[in-house]
Amino acid sequence: MCVFKHALAHVAPMSFDQRERSLCDGQPVRLYAFSRGTLRWLYCTADRDISYQNQVFKAVAISDDGIRQTGETSADALNLTGPWNLDVAQQFRGMPPSSEIVLTIRDMHFGESDAMVCWVGSISGVKWPAPDRCEIICQSLTASFDRPGLNLTFERGCTHSLFDRNCRVNRDLHKTLTIVQSASGAAISAGAFARFENDYFSGGFVEWAIDAGEIERRGVEKHTGSELMLLGGTSGIALGQAVTAFPGCTQVMAVCDSRFGNSVNYGGIRHMPGKSPFQGDPIF
Repeated sequence: MCVFKHALAHVAPMSFDQRERSLCDGQPVRLYAFSRGTLRWLYCTADRDISYQNQVFKAVAISDDGIRQTGETSADALNLTGPWNLDVAQQFRGMPPSSEIVLTIRDMHFGESDAMVCWVGSISGVKWPAPDRCEIICQSLTASFDRPGLNLTFERGCTHSLFDRNCRVNRDLHKTLTIVQSASGAAISAGAFARFENDYFSGGFVEWAIDAGEIERRGVEKHTGSELMLLGGTSGIALGQAVTAFPGCTQVMAVCDSRFGNSVNYGGIRHMPGKSPFQGDPIF
């Protein structure tokens, strides 16, 4: 027995691959790293907190339904189950966050320093099927390859998004900084909005700072006087909250020129004929 113990004391640490193949030495632990910019939510499946790369992964009752790679977006969706009050899930109470929350999953064995990346994707939704648990639905990174890209089309309306690199309008020249004076659950109100004509902010958005310097955004559905009706309501906005509002654009030349002085970068075809050469009329 003493000889056996002495031999074990000189056994070199096993690699991740060796632990994976072992029949009895494996102690698998799965690490879940959720991130949104500088914000982090870190969890693990162990019975105690795990430290990896100077980050602490909290031990919680979290699990998934298995990683699949079939090539089908719907079939490859990953579902995680965790406590109802999981911090990352609470981000989806009410209005989902305006920025993507990325999930990176690593597999490791307890006591080892290696943790292999086995899955990368993002959260597509969260639901609470029971009072004591939540279900986080995630799409893999490859699912984004199936999304249709943006196409420039031949039309009278502008095809650019306001403030993008094709539009070239400087957003800092058109922002309005103010303090929320009232919130009704569907709309916010501030005197600064009343300085502009109705619908000036319709189709635009408001943004405000949240934890770790990240920014949350909410689209503006309707602007009337000092009130902005927000898409998704005012969840996350408190009275006295500092917000920045940006105007909207109706994608027509008149607004592009009068509101932004940006007619030179207008993305539509103003003088497009009203008759199509593809309608079968021999005389065009």
